[in-house]
Amino acid sequence: MDKKQKIKTAAESGTKTPEAPQGMEAPEVATPSETAEATEATKAPEASSSLPADYLSEGYYKGEGAARYIDPDLVGETAQRLAQDLATGGMKQTATNSILRELKRADKKTLPLDAKRGALAGAIVTAKQLQQRHRAPGLLVDLLERNQATIYSDADYKAAVKHLIAVGVYLGDYQQQATEGAKK
Repeated sequence: MDKKQKIKTAAESGTKTPEAPQGMEAPEVATPSETAEATEATKAPEASSSLPADYLSEGYYKGEGAARYIDPDLVGETAQRLAQDLATGGMKQTATNSILRELKRADKKTLPLDAKRGALAGAIVTAKQLQQRHRAPGLLVDLLERNQATIYSDADYKAAVKHLIAVGVYLGDYQQQATEGAKK
């Protein structure tokens, strides 16, 4: 059997050939498991977490100029939903305390924006450590990374800190509800 016949035979049987003659591409036939893996790999990051697709797509604020204000959903409904998802993922409020403390510490007028973004980068590292120790779901890392990508000014950082504090507070509420429910 010559090389052309080997390639044809391999393609017909559904296997891949390790090499193809120069100038000629070997046809590849994807197996069902390879197709499933490819589909899984092409999913958007939002599909693996509970972050809404439009989360922070319009930034932190509503309104313009002097009438600009932080989006109430970011400290309300969205923060509650994220906190509930984190609690469902097994996260405790105490795990967020060090992250929030560092973010608040960097929220000073005298610090440049780079320092504030650096504090958020440090928070992402802490969240990844928590995830590796199975103390936080991957959602926490996704949440912090999305916030970091949305910060363009000192005002954005301040709004991000308010939003993340709200998530932490609501996480404590869900944790307390779960504790009280377990006692009954």
